[in-house]
Amino acid sequence: MYIYGIHIIDFGIILFFLLGVLGVGWYAQKSVKGESDFFIGGRKFGKVLMFFLTFGNMTDSNGAANVSSEVYRQGAGGMWSGFQTLFITPFYWFSNIWFRRVRLITMADLFQDRFNSRSLALAYVLFNVVMAPLSLGLGNVASYKVASAMIVKPTSAYTAEEKAMVDAFQEYQQLKKEAVANHLSPEKKTRLEVLESMKKKDKLQSFVSYLSPIPFYIAYTVIVAIYIIMGGLRAAALTDALQGTLIILFTFIVIGVGLPQLGGFAGLHKAIPEHMFQIFGTVATSEYTWYAILAITFTSMVQIFGLMGNMAGTGSARDEDAARTGAIAGAFAKRVVIIGWMLCALIAVALYPNNGIADPDNAWGILSLRLLGPGFMGIMISGMLIGHMPAVGSTAVAISALATRNIYEPLVPGKSSKHYMLVGQLSIALILILGILVGLLSNKIIPLYYQIITLNAFFGAAVVLIFYWRRLAAGAIMVGLIIWVLLIGVAPYAVLGVKSLRQSPTLTAQTREQVIEAPSGAKQEDVDAGLAKKVGETITKSQVISPASIFFENVALSDPKNPQSPKEGVGRFNAEVFTLHLIGVPVEKLTKAGLVTARWTFDGVFPFVMLIFISYLFPKTEKSRVDVFHAKMKTQVRRDPREDEIEVALSLAQPGRFDHLKLFPRSNWEFTKWKLEDYIGFSVCWGIVLVIMSLLWLVLTIGS
Repeated sequence: MYIYGIHIIDFGIILFFLLGVLGVGWYAQKSVKGESDFFIGGRKFGKVLMFFLTFGNMTDSNGAANVSSEVYRQGAGGMWSGFQTLFITPFYWFSNIWFRRVRLITMADLFQDRFNSRSLALAYVLFNVVMAPLSLGLGNVASYKVASAMIVKPTSAYTAEEKAMVDAFQEYQQLKKEAVANHLSPEKKTRLEVLESMKKKDKLQSFVSYLSPIPFYIAYTVIVAIYIIMGGLRAAALTDALQGTLIILFTFIVIGVGLPQLGGFAGLHKAIPEHMFQIFGTVATSEYTWYAILAITFTSMVQIFGLMGNMAGTGSARDEDAARTGAIAGAFAKRVVIIGWMLCALIAVALYPNNGIADPDNAWGILSLRLLGPGFMGIMISGMLIGHMPAVGSTAVAISALATRNIYEPLVPGKSSKHYMLVGQLSIALILILGILVGLLSNKIIPLYYQIITLNAFFGAAVVLIFYWRRLAAGAIMVGLIIWVLLIGVAPYAVLGVKSLRQSPTLTAQTREQVIEAPSGAKQEDVDAGLAKKVGETITKSQVISPASIFFENVALSDPKNPQSPKEGVGRFNAEVFTLHLIGVPVEKLTKAGLVTARWTFDGVFPFVMLIFISYLFPKTEKSRVDVFHAKMKTQVRRDPREDEIEVALSLAQPGRFDHLKLFPRSNWEFTKWKLEDYIGFSVCWGIVLVIMSLLWLVLTIGS
């Protein structure tokens, strides 16, 4: 028996897991006595809870949707949209200690502590009040995309408008297949351009879902709000343990069912062109070349250090050992799971070839619908929904801590800890509502995901310099923030609102169309044509590389139904690439991978250049305050709170007690000498990176 496309067994399973989440919130509530317990778990998390908190935050189910979307579009190289963090993980050996040693509750406290600047702390809070709904909105969109693709209408239930959109997509799919083989007549090329523009503006669909965004977002948010408001960060950590298990389970279920249908790994290689298995894409066929991945990795690493959840994450550990080993183990476990997601997406490419899925964001859900039967579908939907809840909860707790401690408490001082906890709980409800609004305004996963990373890069650079450069000035952060928000946050969308700019011939410029010879696995039609002896044999085939937009995310006809209408930019305007164009960089000569590299390099490097340069225009921060801050940062955290208080007091009384540890004495740089455990720990982390990369290579080469 089916109800709106869901089997009654699956309904029961989903209800069971959702009630379980609420039970976790009720259980965690027992240990929450005040705001410290609510916001940072009372700094009592050991290695196990730190493992699940990190693993859950990094492997929330949206990651499956993000990675599968890019792999379906780009091949195995698309996994770098999430897998680039593999090369960042070893640096957690050092960075996780930063946020524990400052001994603060929120990231905004860091700016107050370092510069004695309430205005700068407030600026950080207001910036993240804007960023948090973006992050929550991303989660809402990803969860909806997956769930909607698993709850679909039969063709007999389509309206006339829905049928027209699906039929148009099928026509587009056929024309695209002919275009790749360079077999299009001029009339068909014109028709393909029209359909391409419709697709870029989301006017084509490969399926129709029973699920609507608004009811989904409201129901989903209510459940998250109830369990997080009850249990705070501890509820998120406990739910992470459940969702981590579910994520591993449903990943292996999809692989276990999908691979046999294709004939195992050998069948997978026969069904997909070989270039889809390349870890590093080629310049012609992929955005993810080695140098693009390097740029994305660097900027991703920078932005991680400025995230508002850092203090609630590693700061909730009871000691440095838990902050390091528990969190790093959780992070590495996530990287292994990404390999599984990548393999699932390649199975989707084989089952739905030639762009058979209109929106790659739906790839995971469509694949699950095809492969899984009643019972398993219930586990999958539950896993995808519950899998994102802890990440939503952690984000909501982090922003509520910022708003409560850095806005409300200074305005309303002298209240009890329980009073401030109640205010934090109410702010969680508000921020979750804002996340619903963002989800309704944005319907693309990857662009929103990348926008969040690039915006966060500024405060990431600021935090790195806070910990390592004494000369950083509070005024430089404030001025730099204004420039960054205008350039990266406002300009990319303001340009879209001005018709003359959106349709400017200069700004809508594209790279040239190319016809290349690329290796590909032979299909039956190639064998019939005498181009290969057997299916799967590697042959060279002509491929058409479509033009790529230089300054916009996409370029399409302003009126998709009129081939003569002017072209206009669609999606984000890449202000970074345009800035490079203004200073003389020949961006029009770059490949698509080159454009991606240019954008991400700018996002990662420019904040450092700006902050360092502007800092010299402002007076130095009071020396005694800087001395005390860095003395505390060099004081190892003791497990016993009383012993830790004694050590910190000693460092505050003698700020120079650890100056002998500085790598560059009498300089503004606060890098310290490594201990033996640092050499061993950092080296072991890189050894694990090599093991995981070897596992990835093995998965991609089996059956080739």
